[in-house]
Amino acid sequence: MLMRSSVLTAISVIIPAHNAAATIAATLASLRSEAEVIGEVLLVDDSSSDGTAEAALNAATQFSLPLRVLKSSCRDAGGSRNVALAQAQCSWIYLIDADDLHLEGGLRSMLVRAGGNRPPTW
Repeated sequence: MLMRSSVLTAISVIIPAHNAAATIAATLASLRSEAEVIGEVLLVDDSSSDGTAEAALNAATQFSLPLRVLKSSCRDAGGSRNVALAQAQCSWIYLIDADDLHLEGGLRSMLVRAGGNRPPTW
């Protein structure tokens, strides 16, 4: 079982979001079953005007997820992902959109298939 304390064996989840207040709680809820392997969730709030950041913070608190909100004005998902990649602290990266749902067990399965939770050697 992985411990959240080690960024070397944890995953940075990156979520670009623009006006996603209506969907972000469901996305975060779909990640809660894998909270033990998630070292951080980086939500990039890309010029939202609907309370996306607040909705995400409330949901992350409810689901015990380590959320950081990063503000951007990229106006595209790729640019927002790059903002988060520059600040990610874990060895593994998982990208998910603010209106997607994560399949339970997927992160653990990826870590196991990647070689027993070892960080990449590039």
